[in-house]
Amino acid sequence: MNILEYAWTTFSSVSGVDHDRFRLILSEAAARPSVGLEGDGYVVKIPVPRKEKEGMVSVQGLYADADEQGWGTLWRLFRASLYHAAFHVSHGDLKPLAKWAKEKERFPAIFTVSLLEDYRITLAARDDWPGVMTDIAYANLVAASRMPDLDDVESRGLRTAAKLLVALWGVAPDKGGRVDEDQAIFRVAEKVRGMVENSADDPRNPLLLKAAELIYKQFDKVVLPQIPAFPHTEAHSGDSLYSDHLEAKGKGKPKLASALAAIGVEGGAGELPDEPEFKDSLAALQDQHSKRQKVTEYYKKLLASTRLNGVGYPDGDYAGFLRARAELAGPIRNIKNQLLAIKNVTDEEPGKLSGQVDMPMAMQVVASGSQRSDVFVREEPILKDEAWAILVDASKSVSKSSLEIRGIATCLAEVASTVMREKSRWGLFGFNDSLQVVKDFDEHYSIEAKSRIGGLSQKGGTYLPDALAVVSRALNSRPIESKYLVVVSDGRPTGYAGIEEELLDKIKETGKMGIMLVGIGVESPEIRKYFKVNSVLDTPYEMMKFFTKAYIELSGVGEG
Repeated sequence: MNILEYAWTTFSSVSGVDHDRFRLILSEAAARPSVGLEGDGYVVKIPVPRKEKEGMVSVQGLYADADEQGWGTLWRLFRASLYHAAFHVSHGDLKPLAKWAKEKERFPAIFTVSLLEDYRITLAARDDWPGVMTDIAYANLVAASRMPDLDDVESRGLRTAAKLLVALWGVAPDKGGRVDEDQAIFRVAEKVRGMVENSADDPRNPLLLKAAELIYKQFDKVVLPQIPAFPHTEAHSGDSLYSDHLEAKGKGKPKLASALAAIGVEGGAGELPDEPEFKDSLAALQDQHSKRQKVTEYYKKLLASTRLNGVGYPDGDYAGFLRARAELAGPIRNIKNQLLAIKNVTDEEPGKLSGQVDMPMAMQVVASGSQRSDVFVREEPILKDEAWAILVDASKSVSKSSLEIRGIATCLAEVASTVMREKSRWGLFGFNDSLQVVKDFDEHYSIEAKSRIGGLSQKGGTYLPDALAVVSRALNSRPIESKYLVVVSDGRPTGYAGIEEELLDKIKETGKMGIMLVGIGVESPEIRKYFKVNSVLDTPYEMMKFFTKAYIELSGVGEG
């Protein structure tokens, strides 16, 4: 099971919207989910489960043993976060409550809106997706189990908000030490639950505003220092309530049946069934972790002598990749069709040119943009071993938007995946003040690699000489005859004193390795100062055409 494919399929199905209306970003760095707006669509970020130190896994700030029981808990939490975010997309409508919240005290108003909307969308989705409600209820139960004894919370405002949260979702402890306080909160929760049940499908129902007033009233004379929300839902402020592990709290521990009943699922099972999916997803995580760890350690060794801050992977944003590819679908298809017509160097069509390339002459051909084809010194069909690396500038200095940077990387990757021959290797990397592995040389051009293209964004300095040094070393280590490195940048290295001189030195070193360098300038002629073979281009399509021309003329594929 591929975790990204699972998340993508699940979210698409539950949300019920096309990929052009949302971006689903899976992040190992994020602690909490988030749902935001982008134009006419949504940007959803979900923390992905990750392997920690040996024998431990984590998600949403919760750590567990990497065994079937521990992983089963985390996997259910991950699924619950996917479902909850999808409910926001399919049933969310904050406008009526947002209008109500104007001119009200900020934290109590945000808490009220968040609590009501989260509960409403769950009830609205219940009839369409009854099978996912067990994970929602279980995630609520786990969240309550991570809380301290709420009677011990000194802040009355925070104590009231947290108790309202667990009471509404049916995961409050059976007994507490503040009896009168608890009873008053339970009465409020019961009233709110009934109001939302009768208005879940209509966010403009006046009952919701009555429920909002009832909740907001609880903070008339108290200060709310933070906004409590369950870890599988969106955070709206700092949240100090949750432990990073679970503890059995003995008597008074809430049950799954009460958590299910609170969202209208009666007769819910008291025990959770084992699922074969758990084993498959854990095996997929461990396999991914092992591969990434190996790649990360390899590149860390290569960048030890550079100023790069580290090596990482862009967050997975498959929808971002699909959008970029869809916008350039026509040009990409045209280029691919042309390449497929000339790619097979072993066919017997008359006039087909192939053979070893006179590299100095070929480099001149690419640089000058001429149509010469007399760069071959041997005509018999051959299949050369070659490796290509593509290094894309993802720093703040690039004048293009993040979307267009993704478009550039998408175009080059789509072409590279088409033109590279069976024995060839190609890698795609982003850089700023760190190295971003988008597709390693030995990695398939899979949904994982494509999602990283979608996750490319602009940030940090332009440590071009350092990134060039790392990628050229990795490329040079390939046991392959011919090597090429394409750099896409504005040609304006920034980040430390003497960086321009450093870039010139690294370019010379790369040339001495026998690596052919090609520079593509992103709307900037500065690239010409450093790369002998270069082109300054304005659009991803132009870059794709230039890359294709460079590949054909440098690697020995051509037409008569």
